[in-house]
Amino acid sequence: MLADVVGWDGFSKWLPDWQVTERLLGIALPDDYKALLTTIPIGVYAGTVRVKAPTSWGHENDLLALFREVMISLRSGRNDPYAAFPELPGLIPWGSSGHPMAGSLFWLADEGDPNSWPVVVWGADGNWEEYDVGMVAFLIALVRGKLPSRIIEPQPGAPSYRTSQNSPGAPNNTGR
Repeated sequence: MLADVVGWDGFSKWLPDWQVTERLLGIALPDDYKALLTTIPIGVYAGTVRVKAPTSWGHENDLLALFREVMISLRSGRNDPYAAFPELPGLIPWGSSGHPMAGSLFWLADEGDPNSWPVVVWGADGNWEEYDVGMVAFLIALVRGKLPSRIIEPQPGAPSYRTSQNSPGAPNNTGR
């Protein structure tokens, strides 16, 4: 699991209500994403990819509201090779990047098994990359320096993972 790869042995202070999140979306999310955020809190991987969770910021448990600006940009794109969810197949965001040429990370959702949805990266320069792996496998490849990407790469000297759950204003619903 990713927790072993990044050396995380703590706990998460925010546990999304997956039933509410999936009801708001009208579609199930991949199991690896739900397991990840139950085990490892929101944070930054390899100094470049920030994994986000449905939180009390904005609309509670609403993943699309968390990425409102990204979804607006996707829907206004005229030549994008991918549609925006709720169109299927369509992109559902799950993370962002601080890398200068990378912007957002998505699943390419369809009506099939969410555990087989590929990861899609949208670069700030308008380039796209698609990976036929799940989110956790994508993150493991990233932190191990084995992600074959021209858009996202580990930040030199950055830790494999840094939690954001202790930042001011970070959500906490576990009482820890």
